[in-house]
Amino acid sequence: MREVTAVRRGLTDPFLPVPALALLAVASAAADAAVLCWASVGALAGYALSGSV
Repeated sequence: MREVTAVRRGLTDPFLPVPALALLAVASAAADAAVLCWASVGALAGYALSGSV
């Protein structure tokens, strides 16, 4: 049971998705990929508004 709890905590912890999406937003802005940049910013906003953070 502890293994399941540890896996669940690791998957729902905002430590991984938030920096990954932020890095994607910065990288796509640097590459002039406007659609991908706004999509990643929108994903960050949706993740924050969902209560996951």
